[in-house]
Amino acid sequence: MPYKIPKIPVLDLTGVEKRVQDLQVMVASLDWLEYSFGLSRKVNLGTEDEIIAPVVYTGSDPLDVRIWPSDVYKAYSFWLLTEPSEFLYHDNVNARRRYPRIEQPLAVIVCIDLEKVSRGQAYPVTISNCKNEFINKVNNNNISNGLFQVASVTDDAVKVFDEYDVTETREPHYCFRVEGLLTYTHDCN
Repeated sequence: MPYKIPKIPVLDLTGVEKRVQDLQVMVASLDWLEYSFGLSRKVNLGTEDEIIAPVVYTGSDPLDVRIWPSDVYKAYSFWLLTEPSEFLYHDNVNARRRYPRIEQPLAVIVCIDLEKVSRGQAYPVTISNCKNEFINKVNNNNISNGLFQVASVTDDAVKVFDEYDVTETREPHYCFRVEGLLTYTHDCN
């Protein structure tokens, strides 16, 4: 598959944001992935009904990245923190400068318009190829003194967008969620 770089906002970050940005850049080499976004934030869209949506920032304006209504893209991904991070000091508790190992549960959601990505190929083949390429790209690859290890994958839309207001997907739209653990050493100043 040919190499292409999708639109990726790259910033001067530290901590978990820097590691997520490294992962974001890593998956950007997948030729079927049009946009590779970083960490999302959970936002109430402020409508009559309280709708909780994931948003990302490519500048100062938030961009809603639920599979609906953001169905204009070929494929995109975005990351989210699933639980609080844990700081592990081990034998480094008495040192003057303590740089703990940090374990951060993390997930990435990938949304694909199968009609735009498949190019005449059967949808199940496209789904299988895209999911496996993505998992192989992120699993156990070193990033800025860190490592992301895949723990689970789901493609049930309700579970993929578990904490957000999304109830279903319709073909040709497909999504999956990869959960894992990001482990890295705290940045020194």
